[in-house]
Amino acid sequence: MHSTGAKREPPTPRPPLSRERIAHAALRIIDEEGPDSLSMRRIAALLDVQAMSLYNHVRGKADVLALVTDAVAADMALPERLEGDWADGVREIARAFRKAALAHPRACELVLTRQLGSPAALRAVDMVLGLLLEAGFDEDVAVHALRLFTAYATGALLGEARAAGEYHGASGDGDVRQLAGCGLPAVSRVAPRLADVDHEAEYAFGLERLIDSLRAYAPPAPA
Repeated sequence: MHSTGAKREPPTPRPPLSRERIAHAALRIIDEEGPDSLSMRRIAALLDVQAMSLYNHVRGKADVLALVTDAVAADMALPERLEGDWADGVREIARAFRKAALAHPRACELVLTRQLGSPAALRAVDMVLGLLLEAGFDEDVAVHALRLFTAYATGALLGEARAAGEYHGASGDGDVRQLAGCGLPAVSRVAPRLADVDHEAEYAFGLERLIDSLRAYAPPAPA
């Protein structure tokens, strides 16, 4: 007696293991469970492969973390061409950097505290330096400015990623009362403002102050 059931479709072939698949699996684990949950065994389980097979593509966990960092940097949406003056360009790159870093809050600290050497990250570096050099800034000033902006953005975004508890987001009445009643006159005076944090506005404020300070080193405008 012959079966009249429908023919079974052959199983969909699994995509081959690659550094890119490993990086995205690792980033997914970090996004969902935090960086402490990341391990080679955990990545292998998510990809449904043997842990040892990962070592045909990566050297170990440190290599995976570098791939994760590069993957996040590659998500930075940089324009092909920047419009406006050097200050407008710095603003646009700084906003793109913030958006890419905070797209993966649990990976943010990992990304911001590692050396970025991927082509995607170096493209942002090249764009900032190119803006300043084309505007006529001295080479030493351009490099100092790049490092200054990088240090500011890293610190600000680490603080934003770690923000939690009483100073995170819109404040409640209890937060304001606690600050107002702390017995410290300056803190009490600005308690409502101190308890309420708009991270995007704070980031923009600091960025503008850096831009303002850099104008002192800009070449004089042509007469």
